[in-house]
Parts: sequence; C-alpha cells; structure tokens
Amino acid sequence: MIDNLKKYWFVVVICLVLVAGIGFYAKQQIGTVLRGKTVEGKQVVSEIAGVNYFAEDYNKDLKERYGLTQTYALFERSVLSSIETTPEIAKKSKEIAETAKAGTAQQQGQAGMQQLESYVISLGYKGLDELNIVYEDMAKRDQIILDYVNANKETYLDPYVEASSPRMVSHILIKMTDSKNPTAEEQAKIDKVNAQLAEGKPFNEVAMALSDDTASAQRGGSIGFTDKSSQLVPEFLAAALATEAGQTSEWTASQYGMHLIKVDSTNPEDFVSNDEEKAKYIASLTASNKQIVYNAIWDKAKDLDIKFTDDAVKKELLTLMGIEEGQ
Repeated sequence: MIDNLKKYWFVVVICLVLVAGIGFYAKQQIGTVLRGKTVEGKQVVSEIAGVNYFAEDYNKDLKERYGLTQTYALFERSVLSSIETTPEIAKKSKEIAETAKAGTAQQQGQAGMQQLESYVISLGYKGLDELNIVYEDMAKRDQIILDYVNANKETYLDPYVEASSPRMVSHILIKMTDSKNPTAEEQAKIDKVNAQLAEGKPFNEVAMALSDDTASAQRGGSIGFTDKSSQLVPEFLAAALATEAGQTSEWTASQYGMHLIKVDSTNPEDFVSNDEEKAKYIASLTASNKQIVYNAIWDKAKDLDIKFTDDAVKKELLTLMGIEEGQ
C-alpha cells in the first residue's frame, strides 16, 4: 500500500490542487475587497453600477482562467518527479544552480536573488533551495522529448529536418571595411586562409589562428547549432543552408566582411554533443511543432501507468494537450 501511495501520490494532488490552490488564492483576494458585504447570503467581491459580482462567480472565472494551466504544470512536474534522477544529472544540476545563484548575487545583489526566487516559486517549487531540482526536471524533460522524437522519427524528426534544415556550422571571418573592395592586407588574409586549407590544415585550426571573429575562433570557428530560423545575417544564413554536410562554402560577403562557412554536420546525433547545443536543438524542435512536448509528456505518463481519480480533470487535461482519449 505504501509503495502504491508513493507511486501515485501525484494523482491525488492533481485532482485536489485545482480546488485547494485556486480556492486559497480566491480567498486571499476576496478578503481584500468589499469585506463583509453579502447579498441573499452570497459574498460580494465587487459592485459596479449597482451590479454585484459574487464570490462564487469569481471562483468559477478564476478556475477557468488559471486552473487548467496550473493543473497541467503540476501534471508535467509530477511526471518528471517520478523519473529517477541519475547521479550525473543531480551533480550537474547542483553545479549549475550554485553557479546561477552566485552569478545573480554578484551581478544583481539581493534584489536579483529575490527575483530569481520569485521565478522559481512561480514554477511551482519552494524557492531557491530547490533551484537544483528545477534544473534536474529540465534535464529529464529534455531527455523525454528527445527519446520520444527519436522513437517517432517519421512523424516528427523527418518533417522537422526537411522544414528547418538544422545543422552544425563553423566559419572563418576576415573583417573588411568594404567587402566588395578588399584592401591588399585584407586580401592577403584571405589568400593565407585559402593556402592553409589547400595544404590540408584542419578548418578548425585555421579558424583558431586566422579568423577575425575572436569569440568563435576560440571554438575552432564553431557557431554551433543553426537552422532556418537562426538570427544570422541573411547572406551568411543563406550560404550555410545551401552548403552540404562536410563541405565548405565559397567566400560569402556580409556587412561584417567575408565569411568562409563550413557545415560540420547535419546529423541530429551531433546536435546533442553538449548542453548548449542540445538546448538550442530542443528549443528549435519544439518550436516547430508544439504538440511534441504534450505528446512526449503524455507518452511518458502512460509508461509510468499514471491514473486519474477524476475523469473530468483527465478529460480537460487531454483537451488542453490536444490528445484524444486512448491515444
């Protein structure tokens, strides 16, 4: 019995939070206006031009406006909480949380820390002490999405790749005042890049040594994950999207100078090579089809054999997620 309660504790919470949470909020708000006024035994929240707005109507409106969204948020978090946290995720999440708190305190002081805590609480967590759990849940959520998409490639991944042309991109920049009329010095830099690449020197090594984009040069010229929606100068983005995996573009002019662009990979497995690129990939993937998140979470909920004690709540939740009963 205890094991079952541990497994399904969130089922009860999901069915009660709507009443308890919304009810508490409503009570707090009602207590601040027209305190004590009743009409025919009904508590009045407000009165405009002689028309009374009753507490029972206020509660109903509040539930309709916020209740279902809050219920879904709790449902999603409950699914994530029921998944075992690996030592690796726990360790990394704790490190990220401590770094975030230290950085916020240093840059924004107490006011920043209070804002951060308010944000964490707004997500349904207790406060800054659970910031590491926020990151744990984010990591689990990302993995659920990736697992679901990879298991349903024809439905989600293939159409996304076709529509968005995701890829990993690197470049070498030679800055110019006028890219149409390079100076002798600027042309000499281009010639040097061309010569070293022709000799067989790796693109990343040439980028580190010669690129004028110092930020990406430190990463071997890599600007990371890119797709059709990336906020890059049009000329650069067009050239990057037109280049095949493993190939290098022609020199491409932009307002910054001349770019030599290499597409490092178009393989989705390479998009998750590090946390930063994985985050960009998942954001792009889910933005392309918002149903992915709902379907992935619901699929995981079924794997965990989550049950609802209130069919009405389940029906409303499925409607919100755009999922049909039995799907």
